[in-house]
Order: sequence, then C-alpha cells, then structure tokens
Amino acid sequence: MVVAALAVAACSRPASLGAVPHYPGATRVGTTTFTGESYGFPAAAWEQVELRTQAPYPQVREFYQRARVPGWTSTFESEVPKSDGRVFSRYLADSRRRTFYVITVEERTRSGDVVILLRRGVAR
Repeated sequence: MVVAALAVAACSRPASLGAVPHYPGATRVGTTTFTGESYGFPAAAWEQVELRTQAPYPQVREFYQRARVPGWTSTFESEVPKSDGRVFSRYLADSRRRTFYVITVEERTRSGDVVILLRRGVAR
C-alpha cells in the first residue's frame, strides 16, 4: 500500500514550475524555497526545482530559449563557458515586475548530465 501511495505521489508531480515547463523526460532531483533578493530582482518568495537529463545540452538550451510565457519579457539571456561545459541563463519578468523566472541550464561534460534549475519568484 505504501508503494502504491508513493507511485501515485510521483505521478502527480507537476510537469512545470508555474508557466515554465519541465524538460521532457528530465528527472526531478530536488526542490527548495527561500525568501530574499536574488538574481538582480527585489525581495521575493522563491521556489526552485532541479532537474537532470542526459539529453544533449544544445537541445535543452534551445528548448528553454524558445519557451514563451504570454505577456512576459525576457530581461536577460547569456551563455558562458566553464571548465566542465557551458551555462545558459535566461531571466523573465511579468509586465508589472512582480513575478520572475530564472532558468539555468548547465552542461556537465564529465558526467554527461545536463542540470536544469527552474526558479520562480513572487515579489513581496
């Protein structure tokens, strides 16, 4: 009975963080919440979901580059090299600058993983 309850709980997890979808087939490895000023945005209540996938980094990056949230603007986008791959970041904000999304896609060439961090902040 406990196994069935765990299976149902795993199936009922959302496939998005608010309006930003999880990458198809990615494994959810953790979540957290925190409050404060972060990522250049004002004080907010933040939620974070960490996903991992073996999909090619360029494919994952393009998925999140194309992600659109109606009525939102992309405030910042960058890709930088690092010693073990690349990191792509995209910041989105609603028109009132009260709700924010921060998307980070990190290539880890040694392990072959791509780490996806999805964060949503709601200004206080």
